[in-house]
Amino acid sequence: MEISSDERFASSLQYIRRRLATVGNVQCTLHNTQPRQVLRIEIRGASAVRQISAIIADAIADIIVTDCKAYYIGDKIRLPIEDAVSRHAFIRALSTFDRDTDKIIAKTLLKLTPHFYLDSFYEFMLDVLKSRWNEVCILANENICYLVCQKTFLELLRFLISNIESLSDEAHIVARGEPGKEELEVLGRGLKPLKNIYINESLPQDVQVVTKLVTIAPKRIFIYKDDSALVQSIKNLFGSCVVVN
Repeated sequence: MEISSDERFASSLQYIRRRLATVGNVQCTLHNTQPRQVLRIEIRGASAVRQISAIIADAIADIIVTDCKAYYIGDKIRLPIEDAVSRHAFIRALSTFDRDTDKIIAKTLLKLTPHFYLDSFYEFMLDVLKSRWNEVCILANENICYLVCQKTFLELLRFLISNIESLSDEAHIVARGEPGKEELEVLGRGLKPLKNIYINESLPQDVQVVTKLVTIAPKRIFIYKDDSALVQSIKNLFGSCVVVN
């Protein structure tokens, strides 16, 4: 089986690969065939096909209701915000609402084929979901005056985040790797990895961190690296939820 995409959703193929990395009887290889990325999946044994196909379908549904939905919203709304962190946080907050219903619909639309083109599926097969997403875009555009002012924008963004269903009651931001080459990671309770949370890894790291926090909407955020710009962005969005150690 092959799953491919143009550059818009190419990074999402890494998420499918990671989801399958913990499963036996499957081998994945990622190929860059400009301007497309291709994920080749080899399933070993007929008995494993149903289980692995279900995992692939669930991963693609996650991508549809996160990356594809965020791309659609970002393309349709006239957001007068230049700061990349705030912009992505706002789009992710909008795209996170009603994600469970969106995912159910995505799975009903999804039919896996030996050659699955994610970008073509987005363009031609998601009319039902795009109609739902468009309602969000219209509402945002009708209230664009509130987004021009930084103060009212942050108030609205905090309100949106506070109404997202929490996927983890707490989050921990830690630095991994060698000094000078550290990468920030968002972990859950007990400093354990958060599973099956899809984030576009092609985005800048500070955007990835904030986007992940918006997605899981934790009640408490513990930060162990005092990166002042990032910490200030998180404080602006989550306020008293943030604890810097």
